[in-house]
Amino acid sequence: MSQTLDTIKEELNNELKKPHIDFAKVAELTETLLEFDQEAIRFSVDARHVHRLGYELVGKQETALAELIKNSYDADATEVFIDFKDYSSIGGTLIIRDNGNGMAEDIIRSAWMRLSTSDKEDQPVSPKYGRSRAGRKGIGRFAVERLGTRLILESRVAGEETGIKVSFDWDANYHHGKNLTHIANKTEKFPKERNDKGLTLIISDLRDQWTEKGFERVWKSVLLLQPPFEIPKRHRAHGKEIREYEADPGFKVFINGTAGAQIAEELSIEKSFLEHGLAKIRGRIDNTGEAHFYVESPKLQYDDSQQSEKDYLVVGPLQFEVIYFVYNSKLMTGFSIRKAEEMGEKYGGIRIYRDGFRVLPYGEQGDDWLRLAYDTGRRNLLVPGNNSNFFGHIEVSSVENPFLEETSSREGLIENEAYEELRDFVRSCVEWAVLRIAAFRKRKQTAGQKNFVSEVRKPSEGIQAVITELTKIQSLIATDGISIGATQTIEKLTQIKTEIEKLTQIKTEQERFEAEAEQKELEHIEYEGMLRILASLGISIAVFSHEVRGALTRIQALLKELEPIKIAGKKNDAKFGEMQAALDRLYDLSSYILSEVSHSASREKQNVPLRGVIEAFVKQFKKYLNTRGIEFQTDIQPPFLRTQPMHRSEIDSILFNFLTNAVKSMDRASAKERRIKITATKSLNYAVINFQDSGEGIPKSIQHKIFDAFFTTAQYHGDEIAGPGSGLGLKIVSDIASANGGYVRLSKPEMGYACNFEFAVPIAKEQE
Repeated sequence: MSQTLDTIKEELNNELKKPHIDFAKVAELTETLLEFDQEAIRFSVDARHVHRLGYELVGKQETALAELIKNSYDADATEVFIDFKDYSSIGGTLIIRDNGNGMAEDIIRSAWMRLSTSDKEDQPVSPKYGRSRAGRKGIGRFAVERLGTRLILESRVAGEETGIKVSFDWDANYHHGKNLTHIANKTEKFPKERNDKGLTLIISDLRDQWTEKGFERVWKSVLLLQPPFEIPKRHRAHGKEIREYEADPGFKVFINGTAGAQIAEELSIEKSFLEHGLAKIRGRIDNTGEAHFYVESPKLQYDDSQQSEKDYLVVGPLQFEVIYFVYNSKLMTGFSIRKAEEMGEKYGGIRIYRDGFRVLPYGEQGDDWLRLAYDTGRRNLLVPGNNSNFFGHIEVSSVENPFLEETSSREGLIENEAYEELRDFVRSCVEWAVLRIAAFRKRKQTAGQKNFVSEVRKPSEGIQAVITELTKIQSLIATDGISIGATQTIEKLTQIKTEIEKLTQIKTEQERFEAEAEQKELEHIEYEGMLRILASLGISIAVFSHEVRGALTRIQALLKELEPIKIAGKKNDAKFGEMQAALDRLYDLSSYILSEVSHSASREKQNVPLRGVIEAFVKQFKKYLNTRGIEFQTDIQPPFLRTQPMHRSEIDSILFNFLTNAVKSMDRASAKERRIKITATKSLNYAVINFQDSGEGIPKSIQHKIFDAFFTTAQYHGDEIAGPGSGLGLKIVSDIASANGGYVRLSKPEMGYACNFEFAVPIAKEQE
């Protein structure tokens, strides 16, 4: 033993004296030397343990990729670029590149290359933006091994002139029988710009042959890493040290490939999809453990709230938000029911986000963690309550909800008391809300609800009820038939069977008719929406065509008048000035028409800034109104007031219709003081436009008719700005208000004005 020990000591001593030390040899000798310590026993780690951890801790491909993206988020990256090469066969390449802080060489050695460090526990927030760190288990190194057999890690730190590259060959070097600490991974320096920073992971020889379906699941996981709803960035530095952090510009993931583009396109539809939800459900637990439930439905004009009788003292303060869907053509207008159901099946569910990142599998297809689908499927709840009926998120943090810990596999939360409180709270809130909605819609809510009579029933449902009753009678006669005689029993059974067959056939035809009627109704609604936009555009074009014709006629007259004049003079100068003014008017109108056509042609809704739209509208008609002796006044408070997403042309349309009515009213009244005043203000959660004029006002006897289609009191005069009255102007305004969840009405005018139209639509969400 002593001779062997002496031999090892001698070899180690000789190796250390060499000018170029073989560090791998030194590590191996040192490890062997430790085996002779008779007073202690030490752990050693087999190199293949990295592979085992990769598959056991990071079982799914999407989880592995998510962990690597979380690491970029923790490094204060604002962008992550993911590129797959040859992913359809085994052996492809995955490149993940971010613009984060990067890692200095000493950090790579002491943190990235060391298993189970406390680095992220010691520094729970990122250094630049103060982000609550998402990756706390040090799984990133196992994730790259899970995805491919080789890795090149390239790190760039700002301020340095060189970066560091580390190469790993997992399968060639990390195999059974080899000590983990004996494996040397090649490093080299490379030149870079001093301002260049970030981390690049080149994962080659991918282990899996990814099908399109598998690839789509990965992209879905990546794109839904962060919530679809905006989460308040409340979590910054905590503890004794007070530190200022830069404003977080956000975190974006960029993807490539057909499947990625397809998912991105579908998620862009998702924005408009969410707008068609029936109700918004919100829940909140405050710092004292009190729980509050909220439900609001602009479509149903229903709003309710309740404080839970139960306190939640372990889970910690949190909040969540869910959009609730009922896939019914009457409740979801302007969107394809079939497409909506597809979106619900694919993306529906109530997800959990911890520190801003998704925790799987909550909200995935088939994951019924709230047991809502279970109770709905067994008819314990008679309301729509599957995953596809909900789209939302729950926001928790490691700071305010410390007992909600993720499992070591990063796939789920540890099911402790805090988790049970979370599940009970969310389930209670959601169930309360959907039952309140069902009650308001006069729908049966639970199987045990007694003496309930539905007020809304399709004819086919009534026929089915009769069939059900006949079937029960048929069963009773078959059971008790012996008491009334065999012949009578057979006759009655035959008669009932015939009636059931006839009713079943009628029911089938009725269901087909109802389906066709619902489809036609949906098409009619969509067609009506398009007509509303086209009508707005058509009226504008008609008006501006009239203006353009007037300007052109004036130019032609001036040119004819100037033609025989040969001598230049002041008269000529004046004529040319008038001609130039007319041309300028023509160009202004042409530009406005192009702008209107552009806004109306777009089907995409946007938040409309009222100040900009109103000022542009006034500027366009200022000269015209000056010639008519009309004074124009505007006041928009606050200046940045914006509407919910809607078509800008709709605001132009309501302003134009109010303007034409005002001009006609002042003409009829022969008003000496001709004034128009437009104001825009915020009232509760509405953006309210008031349009006042000093005309003759609207008699009380017709005020209830003015928003009806084809009702008009206007007579056409050739010089009127709007041409003949069609009786559709105020109807269009009313339809625009209704379609956008708002209202229009007559209100009391200010002193000096005779009429005031009040138009309101919901304001932008961030201004609520």
